[in-house]
Amino acid sequence: MNAITNAVQRRCGELGVTGVFVLAFAIVAAVYFVSAPLVMMLASAFRGPDDLLPFESGADWTLDHFTEVYFNPLLYQETIPQTLSFGIGAVAVAFITAFTLAWLVERTDIPGRNIIFTFILFPLLIPTVILAIAWIFMFGPNAGWVNVAIRSFLNMDGSGPINIFTMGGLIVAQGASLTPFVFLLLAAALRSMNPSLEEASVASGASPLETFFKVTIPVLRPGILAPLILAGLIAIEQFELPLIIGMPARINVFSIRIFFELNPDDQLPIYGRAAALAIPFLFFGFALLLLYNYLVKQADSFVTVTGKGYRPARFALGKWKWPALAFATTYILFAALLPALVLIWISFFGYETPTLANLSKFSHSAYAELFQEQRFYSAVGNTFLVATLSASILVIIGAMISWIVVRSKMWGRNILDFFSFVSIGIPSVIAGFAAMILYLSIPIGIYGTVWVLVLAYCYRLAVTTRLSRAGLMQLHRELEEASYASGGSWLITIRRVVLPLMGPSLMASFILLFIVGFREFTVPLILQSEENMVLSVILWRLFENGEAAKSAAVATLIMALVIPVIFFMRKIFLPKEDMR
Repeated sequence: MNAITNAVQRRCGELGVTGVFVLAFAIVAAVYFVSAPLVMMLASAFRGPDDLLPFESGADWTLDHFTEVYFNPLLYQETIPQTLSFGIGAVAVAFITAFTLAWLVERTDIPGRNIIFTFILFPLLIPTVILAIAWIFMFGPNAGWVNVAIRSFLNMDGSGPINIFTMGGLIVAQGASLTPFVFLLLAAALRSMNPSLEEASVASGASPLETFFKVTIPVLRPGILAPLILAGLIAIEQFELPLIIGMPARINVFSIRIFFELNPDDQLPIYGRAAALAIPFLFFGFALLLLYNYLVKQADSFVTVTGKGYRPARFALGKWKWPALAFATTYILFAALLPALVLIWISFFGYETPTLANLSKFSHSAYAELFQEQRFYSAVGNTFLVATLSASILVIIGAMISWIVVRSKMWGRNILDFFSFVSIGIPSVIAGFAAMILYLSIPIGIYGTVWVLVLAYCYRLAVTTRLSRAGLMQLHRELEEASYASGGSWLITIRRVVLPLMGPSLMASFILLFIVGFREFTVPLILQSEENMVLSVILWRLFENGEAAKSAAVATLIMALVIPVIFFMRKIFLPKEDMR
């Protein structure tokens, strides 16, 4: 006991009272942001009746919510099969598209690699609600522009031939939206693979196709399976596209079921039933995350990059150059360029077919009306405020958690590291619901304000802890030891030595978290009030009310705000040798 006490006192002496307080605050904040809403949600699953909050007077412990949910045949006839079909289909579309694009960009001599890379990132930065609305404008069965053009060209009557309001349409839309994320992960794996193994296979007489399946794929297996698992985790938690495209098609996935338990048409929110429904959804996500973590650790057995210099080999496409370029261009056209052009056109011309005759209908009235509405300015301010504050809080806490994990010998630091990483497995619809339950139950007066959004966004610790940890591991301990030897305290060393040297990774964390916060739709939709409206929710309300031009104008303004970020992302992710 004395040895433990002396060790604690010695460690506290090195950190100083301020250092102990800062690290303790970071730990408490991290645990609170991730676990407090979830604990409240879990409790609400076992509390009833339906019209009371979990710990209101009169609420009792009950299993009625589980009985109502899991003895309902619709769960097994519709929700589970449709959720699995949606998730598996979207991941398949995203993986096939992303792997093809990543291989073309990283391993071939396809023209315009830099431009292709940049445009592939575009859907990653734009709120998914914007892309969903744009695809409806393009592929709606009756008035969608692409359908109108096809019917006109083929002299067809009726609707279609493409109907986005189907499971197939939803899967393709979600797969296209997910492709940039999977592309980034696969591109990194392909970029870091030593080509000598493939060269040895070709020199042994194997054909390029044999080399691809017998050498490239096995070596990249962890780098392929890990993105697949992460893509599956993201796909099953999706809410925006199932709400906007799936709901008119009567597609009933888990996230939609949870949302409509919170927003029933003819009664009060049924918190307990939504929580009972969310629990297996949440644990399924955690199971996928554990599998992902295992696969990432297994990647060490497949390392092919050594200290010896090499340059990734690029295959000559030859006669396949133009088909490859056509494939990349088609994806960029339908996933990035056409949605943007459609929204810009509608914002100025209304829902009119783009023809020369309709150019005379140009009007900026949608923008003029927006700029006259106070709620629009409030939404802009709220969006920037919530995205900036939540990103700043997470970067600071993530840096402290990373220091504990990498530099300290504190007991439980590995548990703390895994705990922060697990936050990526929490679906946004569950995070929003859990925050609703928590801040409705705690009488601190922030529910319905922007501050509830700031706190609700702060569950995403995984982004900042992963990047901060990588940045800190690149700094040698002797830099901090030199500061201590010069009389600097722990806090001074962190502030003047560690944080400045971690600047690039901290800035990358901030930008990524800011983008996520800026494009967030699900959490603010669940927690919305007239005081905390953000741009994505304003956009949805306008679209839902049939104000196509104004909703397109909001979407266009959001795109104008995030497009500059593409160039920053390009500098982070694109290899320097390709920056030309």
